[in-house]
Amino acid sequence: MWDELNKKAIDLFQSGKIDEAIETGNKALEVAETEFGPHDARVARSLNNLAEMYRARARYDKAIPLWERALAIREKALGSDHPDVATSLNNLAGAYFEQGRFEDAQPLFNRSLKVLEKSLGSDHPDVATCLDNLAALHRALERYPAAKPLYERALNIREKAFGPDHPEVGVALNNLAGLYEVLERYADAEPLYRRSLGIAEKAFGPDHPHVASTVGNLAGTLVGLRKYDEAEELFVRARTIIGQIFGESHPFYVSALDNLIEFYEGVGKQGEAEKLRHRAAEIRSAWSSHFH
Repeated sequence: MWDELNKKAIDLFQSGKIDEAIETGNKALEVAETEFGPHDARVARSLNNLAEMYRARARYDKAIPLWERALAIREKALGSDHPDVATSLNNLAGAYFEQGRFEDAQPLFNRSLKVLEKSLGSDHPDVATCLDNLAALHRALERYPAAKPLYERALNIREKAFGPDHPEVGVALNNLAGLYEVLERYADAEPLYRRSLGIAEKAFGPDHPHVASTVGNLAGTLVGLRKYDEAEELFVRARTIIGQIFGESHPFYVSALDNLIEFYEGVGKQGEAEKLRHRAAEIRSAWSSHFH
């Protein structure tokens, strides 16, 4: 009974039916508590899944107590050095991070990292994910020298675990390049973005959201390097990919237009910027008419 409900809740969640998933997830939790007792590891799994569903609705008031309870159950049932305990720590830290509660998140990310290194070994891909989270936290606090070695270590782990052309390596390259970009170290960011783009194109084909995102990132860095002609080509390419995938009235398409508008304004192509601004305004106007 619990297994079925738990699976159904996850399936609903993954297909975007979040409210139905929450309802089913609550039932699964009730059944788990009744069948297995309140301190069973399966109850923790239900709590964890339900918290993720509330997080998708940005209901942190609901999600955080569930994650806290899941963590307490797992520590007691599995011991404090179990990978599932690290998952709970990471989830709770992630929720704090998303709320801007960085000082609350940091000790949990640190503890999660220690547990994973101890239980899975220092070169496990899950360790890389935790390093990324900790690096993102330092970046948000503008502690850039602390973030850099964490991103670098995450990249090394992924290259070793998956090989140099894996999409996970592309993500790690993007993260490190993004840090260089914030620091205006564009010459350091450029080769990383180029390599990341090559990986994304090979893994997903030329017309994929990951490709569009990396194309946009590379374009931004090329602006920093004053390579304006190639930057323009890439901003246009990102807009075209987004338009093909999502259609030319989607919010993502308007974001791609906004990037191009900002670029044209920056390089003094006011006529081009004005045309696109008019197009973006038309799309936004069409949206507002749908909601009246």
